[in-house]
Amino acid sequence: MFSLTSRERKVLLIVAGMIFCGAIIRYFQVNIKSSTATLTSSTSYSADTIVNINKASQEELETIPGIGPAFAQRIIAYRVQNGDFQTLEDLKKVKGIGAKKLGQMKEYVSL
Repeated sequence: MFSLTSRERKVLLIVAGMIFCGAIIRYFQVNIKSSTATLTSSTSYSADTIVNINKASQEELETIPGIGPAFAQRIIAYRVQNGDFQTLEDLKKVKGIGAKKLGQMKEYVSL
């Protein structure tokens, strides 16, 4: 058939190795970008996710940034004991919700 010198074989192996490494790097670049996009889109909040604070279930309340299960339960307990919130500022009456947390939530809640 054909024969290659020792030097030609080394060059051929180096070129094949570089192509292989380039393909692996490209594979990870594409997959990291797509997984980052998926992660970002699944954790972002949009204007459509406005939650009515007076009617929301615990699961719906937990979609509000900064509100986990404990805060959601406190909001529901406050509603049960005191009735509906009249203003968004009334949320500060819930234990643990201050001006900072209210500021984080404001654009995601309605009455």
